[in-house]
Amino acid sequence: MNEIRARDRVNPLRAQRGPTTGFTLIELMVTLAVAGVLAAIAIPSYRTFMLNVRRDSVVDALVASLHYARNQALNLDQNTTLCAGTPGISCTGGSWATGWEVVQAQPSAASVVLTTHVLQATSSVPALTAVNGSSGLQFTGNGLVTFVPALAGGIELLKVCDSRGAASARAVEINRAGYVQSSAKPGKAPDGSALVCP
Repeated sequence: MNEIRARDRVNPLRAQRGPTTGFTLIELMVTLAVAGVLAAIAIPSYRTFMLNVRRDSVVDALVASLHYARNQALNLDQNTTLCAGTPGISCTGGSWATGWEVVQAQPSAASVVLTTHVLQATSSVPALTAVNGSSGLQFTGNGLVTFVPALAGGIELLKVCDSRGAASARAVEINRAGYVQSSAKPGKAPDGSALVCP
C-alpha cells in the first residue's frame, strides 16, 4: 500500500505550472531576421528620398525668392535684385553655392536686404551653379530682368546638382521677361534638354 501512496503523491518537479509567457529563442530570431530584411530594403529608399527632398527644397526656395523679388519690384516700382552669395556680397562676385539674398535698391538711401537664403557647405547639400555665369538677377519696376553681368542669350539656367549626378539634377530657368520656370523632371532642364553636372 505504501507503493500506491508514493505514486499518488505529487512530485514537486512535475507540478502543473500556469501558462508560460514570453518569446522563445526561435521566435525572437525570426523576428530579428524579418526586421533586418525590411531595414535592408528601406534604408536605400530612405536615402534617395532624403536626397530628393534636399534638392527639391533648394529649387523651391530659389523659385520662391525669384517670385518674391519680381513681385517686390512690380509692387513698389523699384529695382529688386536676387544676388548670388551670402550677405555683404552686393552682387559682385558672389557664389550661388553659398546661397542668395534679395536686395532692394532704394532711390535715395542705401540698399535694403529683404531676405537671405544660406546654403550650408556640407556634402549633403546640393550644389547650385549658374550655367551662363550670372551673379545676380535684377528685376525692374516693370518686371523685366537684367542679368548681372549682362548675358548675350537672355536666359539664365540655375542648376541644382547633388552627389547622384546629372540624372537627378533639376534646374530653374529665368528669361528677360521675368518668367521663372523650374524643371519638372529630374535630369532635364525646363526646355527638356539634358542637364550636365560638374
